[in-house]
Amino acid sequence: MRVTSLLFAALLVGCASSPPVEEKPIENGAAIAHSVALCRTKVADLESQLGTPSRDGVLGRARLLTWVVAWDPLVKYLGVMADNSGTVVDLYWDLPSEIQWAPVNRCK
Repeated sequence: MRVTSLLFAALLVGCASSPPVEEKPIENGAAIAHSVALCRTKVADLESQLGTPSRDGVLGRARLLTWVVAWDPLVKYLGVMADNSGTVVDLYWDLPSEIQWAPVNRCK
């Protein structure tokens, strides 16, 4: 169990410190992330500006999406939570690597 945990931790560190082939930083990604307005920005608008998200999933009734914004030297993500109508209700961005994020609907 301990060896497995150490191997998993080593993989996470390796993944967070060098860009995988399929994920590339988005030009102007930080500016786009900064322009996101909770309760107003639509996921469709973000997808048209940022392209296909690197991750797209569901948490309960909400949709969670992330894009790689930059490598500086660790990966920085833009992450959003959207409600059923596709409106951004929570976000995190300009944070290094993958962090623990507990998204909540901030528009209720």
